[in-house]
Amino acid sequence: MTNITRRNFLKISAAGTATAILAGCSQETERWVTLEPYVRAPEEQLAGVPNYYATTCRQCPAGCGVIVRIMNGRAVKLEGNPEHPVNRGKLCARGQAGLQLLYNPDRVTGAVRQDERGSRKFDSVAWNDAINTIYEQIDAAGSGVGVWLGSTTSGHLVDLFTRFTEAIGAPAPVRYDLYAGFHGYNALQSATGALLDGAGLPTYDLGHADTVFSFGADFLGTWLSSTGYGVEFGRFRSQPFGQRGYLVQFEPKMSITGAKADRWVPLRPGTEALVAQAIARIIADEQLGSAERAERAATLAGDVDVEEAAAACEMPVEGLVELARAFAAADHPLAIPGSAVAGANNAAEAIAAIQALNLIAGTVGQPGGMSVTPALPDAPLAAPPASTFADATALIERMNAGDVKVLLVHGANPAFDLPAGAGFVEALANVDLVVSFNPLVDETSVHADYILPDRVYLEGWGYSVATPAFGGVPVISSQQPVVGPLYDVRSTGDVLLTVARGIPAAAQALPWTDEVAFIKEMITALPTGAAGGQDEEVRWARYLQHGGWWPVEAAAETPAVIAEAAPSVPPTTYQGDEGEYPYHLHLFMSVLLGDGSGANQPWLQSTPDPMTTVSWQTWVEINPATAKELDLEHGDIVEITSPQGAITLPVYVFPAIRPDTVAIPIGQGHHDLGRYAKDRGANPLALVGLETDASGNHLAWSNVRVNIRKTDDKRALPRLESTIETDEEVHIPF
Repeated sequence: MTNITRRNFLKISAAGTATAILAGCSQETERWVTLEPYVRAPEEQLAGVPNYYATTCRQCPAGCGVIVRIMNGRAVKLEGNPEHPVNRGKLCARGQAGLQLLYNPDRVTGAVRQDERGSRKFDSVAWNDAINTIYEQIDAAGSGVGVWLGSTTSGHLVDLFTRFTEAIGAPAPVRYDLYAGFHGYNALQSATGALLDGAGLPTYDLGHADTVFSFGADFLGTWLSSTGYGVEFGRFRSQPFGQRGYLVQFEPKMSITGAKADRWVPLRPGTEALVAQAIARIIADEQLGSAERAERAATLAGDVDVEEAAAACEMPVEGLVELARAFAAADHPLAIPGSAVAGANNAAEAIAAIQALNLIAGTVGQPGGMSVTPALPDAPLAAPPASTFADATALIERMNAGDVKVLLVHGANPAFDLPAGAGFVEALANVDLVVSFNPLVDETSVHADYILPDRVYLEGWGYSVATPAFGGVPVISSQQPVVGPLYDVRSTGDVLLTVARGIPAAAQALPWTDEVAFIKEMITALPTGAAGGQDEEVRWARYLQHGGWWPVEAAAETPAVIAEAAPSVPPTTYQGDEGEYPYHLHLFMSVLLGDGSGANQPWLQSTPDPMTTVSWQTWVEINPATAKELDLEHGDIVEITSPQGAITLPVYVFPAIRPDTVAIPIGQGHHDLGRYAKDRGANPLALVGLETDASGNHLAWSNVRVNIRKTDDKRALPRLESTIETDEEVHIPF
């Protein structure tokens, strides 16, 4: 008689499970074939006649709905889903470039193992062998398991990993990456929660507002949901009776949103909250607008001195008064805090001070005002919370202490996303097993023992609770395969469920046969939506067909205001002595490359930046007056130094920036992530330290000072525009 040990049993179980999962997937995938020409076409495929499938874009966390055009089994075009409440038929350049992630030549084509971390020498390994190895290590680690997820990780994976870690007694997954950290998801939610009862991530009804004060929120660029807010902006500009809305953009460097604004205010970095408080104080002192607004302003303005605030912001008092009158006189005024505010050393307080203008306007929960992402109905689904920078550093500390035996990484690239001082790469040396599920070899996967590549979003299943949600309705975007997997890749959800079967507590918590069964159970538990039906199978089919679930009518709930006094905002402090580091550093996220995850797609690399027309490179933007003072011109190589580090970049002379500020885009500087991303430009996070706000939860990156040193090198920038006369000094009045 053959002895069946626990190890052998798991080998048999994993192999059998894998076979069952693959068989199940083959049933689901009968509608497509491989990239090879048809011998026998599926019944619904006619030569030269396209099919269309609805799914969710994963190029950023917004959760836009897309329609994919399929020709002869190949995905050939992505467009926005016109039914989807988030993007309403529109799609940004990154969304359209999703095909280049699917067909990327640098994708990992199967499970691989790396005997020496960092060697970049990967050997193929059988999936079942890899799964069993991971199972054994996780089973032995017990609670010593760490999970690091990204903001684009599918909601169903966040839920599965959360249930898994809870079952084995491990800490909850950390969901943190550069996109969520830079835009301050957690800071926005925390600050709004201090003002409104039970608040979540705020949503701004831009389409029904008549006056908008944006404090550095580049909502037409990369901020939160640029496509959704782009649709809202179109409504803002085409209101009834010929009204087009009035937009004021406060920021030290002109963004795409600033270029579209009626008034661009080159604000001194770090003074956004002070401007908001001064506007509130003027409304209260001059009794502007309605009596109710003036009364609310008196409560929420604080004791800020307007003249001192004007001097600190480098704005005339008359200009502040004019802005206060415009805001108070509007029927539906709106104030929006941007990324730089969330990256200050007083992030939560500064955001709250700006949000207080919405409370003064009295439009919270009303058309043209601020609201919060509505809660889902009574169902086992919720928008996954964004972790804080403190959560990320706590996981690194556990790794350094040897408390993490197994680290699982999906959808995040912390080796690139975090400042070097965080010590993530060094902490990996104390982890016995590192597993990456990312489909390309990125800076984190290079240090992994195993890469078990997940299917990219056009090949895989999932769901996404959209945040922010527009129109007052919660939205769950559907994700389904539109083509069959191109390579020997497996869904991370199925891998996790297979591993869980060998751990009794995890098996009980995750009883589903595969991830599709889990997703289907979660979705069919929802009440009837706009594309619903009484029968579960009908609801499931319509959920896939229409691109998601959302209710028929908007939620009527208005969050209660709980703020009873003016937010207390600590003064902004700056990293670096002004004498040694005389310039403010302004980081901004590339509208094309995003947080850098789009750098592996050549369509995005080669598309000119909308403001400078530069491509394939990182540059530093310097005001013409500053460039003249430092004897700099286009293409000169300069060394940018902060108290934390230094990088060298070519100069782009840009007139729409303050003379005391330099601006650098985020997105380049990869050492890995494929041939299109590798060794292009620099990662400006090298200039950022580990300072946080007072709560310790949010990384302070927008209060860094730098110095500029000209070198003897010069490099031609790849750009399309003519730069004749752009290096002349330009005076930008308030």
